[in-house]
Amino acid sequence: MPADTWNPRLKVLAAGLHRLGEQCERISGELAAAAASPVTGVSSWQCNAGAVHVAAAAAGKDLGAIAGRVGNRGGHYHTAGTAYTSMDEEGAKRFRGLVP
Repeated sequence: MPADTWNPRLKVLAAGLHRLGEQCERISGELAAAAASPVTGVSSWQCNAGAVHVAAAAAGKDLGAIAGRVGNRGGHYHTAGTAYTSMDEEGAKRFRGLVP
């Protein structure tokens, strides 16, 4: 199906939500590791090493915040996958009760 074709259906799989959660948590770990890495030394050609260190520290802080948000989102995907499975099972149980 071409990408520009509209499709009104949405297919949600609990396993897909859990997989997305795992990917977010992996990415979060990678970002957190990058944020925790020390600021490297400044080359001698830098005219203002202090400004470079301040900017690098701010970037590391921002990267740490992003890592936290991505990891948090991963947890939400896991929770949604579990809730989706539970709701699906409950809906199936109710439907079976309606069918003679």
